[in-house]
Amino acid sequence: MIRMTGNKVACTPLFDPGHYGMIIIPEQAKERCDQGIIKYVGPEVEDTHVGDHVLFSVYMGTLLDLEGEGLMIILPEDFIVATVDYHGEEVAATKLPGLYFRDEHGKYFTATYEQALNMVARGLEESKWYQELKGSVHIRPPKIHTQRPTVKDYDKLR
Repeated sequence: MIRMTGNKVACTPLFDPGHYGMIIIPEQAKERCDQGIIKYVGPEVEDTHVGDHVLFSVYMGTLLDLEGEGLMIILPEDFIVATVDYHGEEVAATKLPGLYFRDEHGKYFTATYEQALNMVARGLEESKWYQELKGSVHIRPPKIHTQRPTVKDYDKLR
């Protein structure tokens, strides 16, 4: 556990994913971390609380890798730009009525649009026909016409 001083907060950083589908994002192209979940707060912190999802400038704060804690970004509360609030139905806007999943305890819950798309994409990637298609697709070079039309050919179009 870390004891924060003053108006400082310690956040667990939330990095962007390393790939989108089959596109791998190289380290040089990734953006710096600009959001996190607050894990520890100092005694003078007023507006944010442990567990808040916060946004901050990418160049603010100190990134530390602490043993037993993992990566942490320590920054003053003043450098936090915004707090992301989640209020029930606002987040549920992406839910798909009529499509339900069952968890490991047998309880049903409404599927979200993102969950459904991820499930469809994974099913397609694992299917036999997709694996065969992926292995048999050959990209042919485009057919390049080296012969230019003559002026008489343009006259035919009139």
